[in-house]
Parts: sequence; C-alpha cells; structure tokens
Amino acid sequence: MAAERRPARADRPDTEVAIIGAGLSGLGMGIALRRAGWDDFVLLERAGDIGGTWRDNTYPGVGVDVPAQAYQFSFALNPGWSRVFAPGAEVRAYLDVLADRYDLRRHVRFGTEIVERAWDADARLWRLAVAGGGEVTARFVVSAIGPFVDPKPVDIPGADTFTGAVLHSARWDDGCDLAGKRVAVVGTGASAVQLVPKLAARAARLDVYQRTPIWVAPKPDLTIPPALMRLYRRAPRVQDAVRRTATRGVELMLIDAVVHHGRAPYLTRGAARLLRALWYRSQVRDPETRRALTPRYGLGCKRPSVSNTYLRTFNRRHVSLVTDAIERITPDGVRTVDGRERTVDALVLATGFRLASDPENFRRTPVRGRDGFDLATAYTDHRLASYEGVSIPGLPNHFMMFGPYGWVGGTWHQLVETTSAHVVRVLTEARRRGADVVEVRPGPTERWTARMRDRLAGSLWSAPDCAAANSYYFDHHGDTPYLRPTSSAQARRASATFPLDDYAYSIPDDPAVSGDVGRARPERAERTA
Repeated sequence: MAAERRPARADRPDTEVAIIGAGLSGLGMGIALRRAGWDDFVLLERAGDIGGTWRDNTYPGVGVDVPAQAYQFSFALNPGWSRVFAPGAEVRAYLDVLADRYDLRRHVRFGTEIVERAWDADARLWRLAVAGGGEVTARFVVSAIGPFVDPKPVDIPGADTFTGAVLHSARWDDGCDLAGKRVAVVGTGASAVQLVPKLAARAARLDVYQRTPIWVAPKPDLTIPPALMRLYRRAPRVQDAVRRTATRGVELMLIDAVVHHGRAPYLTRGAARLLRALWYRSQVRDPETRRALTPRYGLGCKRPSVSNTYLRTFNRRHVSLVTDAIERITPDGVRTVDGRERTVDALVLATGFRLASDPENFRRTPVRGRDGFDLATAYTDHRLASYEGVSIPGLPNHFMMFGPYGWVGGTWHQLVETTSAHVVRVLTEARRRGADVVEVRPGPTERWTARMRDRLAGSLWSAPDCAAANSYYFDHHGDTPYLRPTSSAQARRASATFPLDDYAYSIPDDPAVSGDVGRARPERAERTA
C-alpha cells in the first residue's frame, strides 16, 4: 500500500527521535536504535544521571524482587550477579555498563524535564517544552517514563506540619541517621517490604501503618558461587539457558496464573492456603498480628513480594503494626482515628507511585496530538486503549514503551525488548516509504484492545477475591489495562509480524524534505512504498 501524499510544510527538527527518560526503558530504546543503525536520537532526562528508578531508589534494602538472571537483557547478559536477587547497586552498575558499551551517554541531555508535548501538524514534528524554558523539536517521540512516574502526593491531613525528618522511599536521604530514633513507616507495599526490616535493625521504635496487607512469599536469595560466575563468563549459552528458565518461571507465577486463572483457579488459591497455613504461621508468633498481616484478597490480585525477614520483623518488641486509619499527621507524630497519637522523630513514606496511565500525569505534563487530541482528557473520559501497548490514534509519530495493556512477560526487560522492536519496525518502514508522519489506525487499535479485554475477562482480576485488594492494577474505569494477557513469546512474535499497514504513512510533497526523511542513515529514503 502506497503511503499517503498530501501537501504540507515539514521543518527539520533538532533530532529525528526524542526518547523521554534515560532509565531502563530509555536506555533499552536507545540500544535498539543503535543496533538498527540509527544515530540521530536523543535521550531527554530530567535528572542529572541515568538509571531511572535504580537511580532514585537508594533506600536500605533496595533490590530486585525477581531473580537477577531474569532481570537483564537477552543480548547483554551479566555473569557477575552476586546473588539470586540482585541488590539495587548492582542493577544500577549494570545500567552504567550498558550505557558505556553502547555509547549512549553522548545522546543524553541531562536536566531536561519535558513538561509538554505538542504535535505541530504544519511542521510535521513534535514540540517538546522544557521546564524552565526552551524547546526541543523531534520528528518522532518515544515516551520511556516507565510504569511508575512520580511518588503519589501525600494526601494525609497535616502532613506539611510535621517537624521531624520526612523521607520517601524514592527520595531517600542517606545523610539522615535513623539510629536510635522513633520512626513511623506509612505504607506496606513492595518498597516497605524491603525497607522495614532494615529500619527495624536501627530504630529505637518502629511503627508500621498498614492500610492493605501484602502477600509475602519466601525469598530464596542465595549467594552466587564464584565458580558459577566463571562458568557464565566462559559459556554464555549456559547463562542464557538459565535466564530463559528463570524468565519463564517468573512469567508463570506473575502472568500465567493471573490470565489463565479460570482454567485452574486452584493454583493461586492453593498457593494462598499454603502461605497462610505454613509460611505466615511460621514467621509471625502473635496470632492477632498474623491475622492483620494476612491478606483477605486472592494471591495475585496485586503484585506480591518476597522476603525472608519482613514478616518476622513484627515479632520484635519495638516494632508495632498499626492498622487503624490515620486521622492526621501532627507536628510531633501520627494520630489515628481511635484518637491515639504516637510521637515519632522521623516519618518514612512508602505510599507508592502514580501509574503511567493516571490522567493526572498528563494534566501536569500535557500531551497534545492531532486535531485537539489531549491524552489526559482521553484517559479520563474513555476506557484506555492502545495498539500493541505502543501506539494510540491521535498521536502521530508518538510511541510509548509502556502503554495500555502493555506489560509483557514477568520482567521489565522483556517489555523493553518487545516494545523497542515494534518501534524500530515502524520507523524503518517509514524511512523505506519516505514518510515523515506515521500514525496507528483506529480500526486495528480497537480490534487489538478488544482482544486484550476479552482475554482478561476470565482472569483472576475479574474474580470476587480481588474486591478488597486496593490494587494499582485497576484504573479509575474499573479496568485492568496494566497487563498484556499474552505470553512473552506471543508478544515477541507480534512485534516482528504485526501488519505494517496497521499504521498510516504520510509523505510530504517537498522533494527536498522527503529526501531528508530518516536521517538516521546516510542514504536517501526511498519514495516508493
């Protein structure tokens, strides 16, 4: 099918491809472009260094909650993981190695926070407004901001009146010494599971405020023997086999058990019964505390965690689990609805993040596309939809590393590899056709989204067990657009075989301009489809 030819004025942008974010997603997208021969791209990073979540999260105990062998790119294996579950510092070091190996640092602009994305139909490019002033123009934009954009604002009355130290799990202050202090932790999600045992070892008193308990499973966190590391270095195929096995195991637990719950509901229910009867009972001595820590929703309704120390921490005499709702933060501590105020020296917030699909993200940093399309309005007024979790009609030349129904497999690396392959295919096809504007068509988007919703209709998340989970998997429409309900193998095949004509391609009339399309390679772009 020939690309559409229509009159238009096309300006030369500052860069052919702008990637927003230099975390794991942005780096992975940059690597995919480099490997495909593209060099005219930039990574726009609001912070002063690469790393994303692994740069921002430095709280005590931070690390991956899936096996490290699964938490790496298939084309860049790390034989040096020191433990089954790698600590955060090793993940950060892995990203630094990748940035150097693929020469990505010269593509990064630090201190460049994009506060607005606006499509210029006349110039046929994106105008990206930078915080503090200035603008970056790009032919194509890839949003690589990840699933967790910013910490949720603290909506507890009086939070701004507290006179002690305030720390957030994602904004940790290593200079704040909590030894011998009275500490309150608000939140019991995945970060708190890692953080609470470390704080308990230092604080004089630790109060943990829990709204919804979290499923916590045993963590087989063994040290990797040096001999095994040497084997991985000498025989990468052995490590790749281990990676594939570990990745499939994570996907089986986190994805298959959820999506195919209707076929075998006894799997998750049986696992939950085992955790209650054996693991929780062996970890927590006090029956009342154990009941409070044990979820009443089904296993998998929200992301579970792993730890050998979190549950046991509540056996310590100076650690208290508080399940009464917080009424307000006072200048000296925390007051609960029962009228009791607990005085503390430090407040630790582990209250979670706004998901990438939260419309509030795009009210703060608007994304405005073709013919008045506004992403915040679209997400607010309509059920979320996408094509392959990557593209949305109304946003020409715009791709997302994590769009609606976009989570692939059990680890983020699988998603990044799959999504970046999709984006590179579209960009390469646009260059082949001599097109400078591409946009996914509404029909394929509607059909693909409908298939994803149908597949999720029988998932664990549709079961009554999840009603009390308070899970971020559910959006404000009541949908669960977080997960792509296919296997990672199916997603990889789709990224390599989806019909390229599911996108519309537009060629500018000006021959001088069309010859400049796709400046990522020195050769002229072809003008035929």
